Amino acid sequence: MIHDVVVIGAGIGGLTCAAKLAKNGLKVLVLEKNPHTGGTSSIFKRDGYYFPMGPLSFSFPGRVQAFFDELGVPAGIDFKRNHFQLLAPGLDIVYSRPIKTLGEDLKNAFPEESEGIDRVMDELGDIVGLIQDLDRWHPDFLAGSKKKKALDHLGPSDKEKIRAIKKASAQTSREVLDRAIGNVGLKNLLGSQGTSPPEMSMLNLAFMWNAMSEVGIWFPSSGIHGLCRRLQEAVLSRGGEIKIAAPVTEIVIHDRRAVGARTANGDIYQAGWIVSNADYKKTFLELMDPSNVDGAFLDIVRNVPYTGSELCVYLGVHPQKIDFGRMKAAHVFFQKEVRRESDGNPEDFDKREIEICRWSDNALDSAPSGRASLVLRVSFPYDHFSCWRTAEKKRKVGYKEYKTGLAGRLIETVGNILPGLSGSIEVMEIATPLTYRDWGQRFCGSVAGWTWSAEAASVLPGKILIETPIGNLFMAGIYAATELFLGGVPTAIYTAALAADLILETRS
Repeated sequence: MIHDVVVIGAGIGGLTCAAKLAKNGLKVLVLEKNPHTGGTSSIFKRDGYYFPMGPLSFSFPGRVQAFFDELGVPAGIDFKRNHFQLLAPGLDIVYSRPIKTLGEDLKNAFPEESEGIDRVMDELGDIVGLIQDLDRWHPDFLAGSKKKKALDHLGPSDKEKIRAIKKASAQTSREVLDRAIGNVGLKNLLGSQGTSPPEMSMLNLAFMWNAMSEVGIWFPSSGIHGLCRRLQEAVLSRGGEIKIAAPVTEIVIHDRRAVGARTANGDIYQAGWIVSNADYKKTFLELMDPSNVDGAFLDIVRNVPYTGSELCVYLGVHPQKIDFGRMKAAHVFFQKEVRRESDGNPEDFDKREIEICRWSDNALDSAPSGRASLVLRVSFPYDHFSCWRTAEKKRKVGYKEYKTGLAGRLIETVGNILPGLSGSIEVMEIATPLTYRDWGQRFCGSVAGWTWSAEAASVLPGKILIETPIGNLFMAGIYAATELFLGGVPTAIYTAALAADLILETRS
């Protein structure tokens, strides 16, 4: 059967693209490997609790709401702002405040660094001023006719802003912070919103602080999985099709053009266009014959790294047994001890940055009455777990015991700021980098897009990666942009909508 468009993956990006195409009258088929839609923007249930598979909240809620309005999808969603606290040696601060306010808070905490803090905050503020509505006017963040229109209407002031943004993109945050700040903990907070050393560009850092401090991080009353349900309904109500448990094993290419998708049972779905909501590495390194792709492009895809994976522990707890006195926000990033460069053992959780989210503060119905749900997350290298994987969703004997032991040590460390935690647990589920690979369909379990390293990302072909060297093959989702300039969920929606626009322009 021939469709206008086949979309690979029913994550929030794939569903967004499909919903927009179906609204405009195209015959769309979405093929999803998992037995559910939503990808990592889904939930799972355990013994009366439910937990998020991936993102907990997101920035730019107005953009998300505007997209649903454009689709004519009645969202009926309210948004609640989340706040974030860093609790580490020498630092205890809620940092999800406007940049100027945060600067004053930091100067009160580090008076000896006042001059440097002012310089950094001024520079970040200047860049944040440049990037407002970037996706509506900057050609590098547009595609197709929108990009052409932006190029045609650039005035002298726009060109000056573009030059300044290009400079910020080429400048590393480490370079700026090393000149201005002496205190290592403060430098890391400003450069990573945590305890990690600065590595991203000043542009990417400004994106992060704009999202965190100026726009804010918000939780939708529907849950992110509720957004996916609305998108799914929009696809189906407008004549689109969604096939779950239908893994794509090959993108069919003829004369360097994508012409269809083959599923695991051998079915081939022909289409005029293919949109991949899978990540770049999976799409180009696993779903197509490399002889069909330019070798230099493949080398870039192969060699530029992604962000890493994580260990995630989901807990259903009795909250009255826990002392939450040190938590000043729903999200806390906690590190018990300072980590030196030589402290490379990922299992030493006392020296690792741990995210603690009181999930039921947002998702009020995620726990039974009188109970609460927590999510604990820590970055964890995929290679540390890869030896346990024997095949997709298959593990060596002892895997469950190993990950349970890790979870126990993680909980013990978190107990330093949440006394009573270990004795409060009623339900526990554990996700490892293998979970993110096999259930989340992420290459090596990556969770947050392309690398945040300014140097490594500089070889990628542009800021928006929707168009590919394969004709009629487009990308959608967080890996279709080099930087999460709107944050994770809105960037996935934005790139997916832009991919749909390119198809509609080509069709017309």
